[in-house]
Amino acid sequence: MLFGSVRHRRARRTDFDAIRTIVEASGLSAPALERTALRRFRRVVADLGADLYVAEVETRVIGVVHVTYARHLAGPAEAQLALLAVAPEVRRQGVGRGLVALAAARAQRRGCGALRCGAAAGSDHTRAFLGRTGWRGRGEMHEFDLADPARVSAAGDGPPAHPQRES
Repeated sequence: MLFGSVRHRRARRTDFDAIRTIVEASGLSAPALERTALRRFRRVVADLGADLYVAEVETRVIGVVHVTYARHLAGPAEAQLALLAVAPEVRRQGVGRGLVALAAARAQRRGCGALRCGAAAGSDHTRAFLGRTGWRGRGEMHEFDLADPARVSAAGDGPPAHPQRES
């Protein structure tokens, strides 16, 4: 249960353990507890060409979203949802919706027409959650259309449509 308001912020180097714990609890492949994984995490945090954001209540990290971008010379930029994970004890409380809304708004500001999520980006729970929140499934890929600003701002509104686990 959430006690306090959820705040979003860019991930920090010191968030490694909290993010690793959430990713592992979501059944995803978590970074190993070794120096090379920590260095890789710090490079991702420092990469201003991607977004790594956390949701937190007070000072506790309860969710994470990672979006990568590809710019093209002859077409619009592309946004890829690389990771969406929420701590199990706060699922079904709008944390994932808030992170998706943040990711969609940031991708739209970068000129992307859609936000995509492949099968490798999340668990079955994540893909089910995306399906309930307005993403279109296309085989192993899910896509959220960013063309309508009202739809993007509404992406985080309301509780999940069904009381199932939110990742």
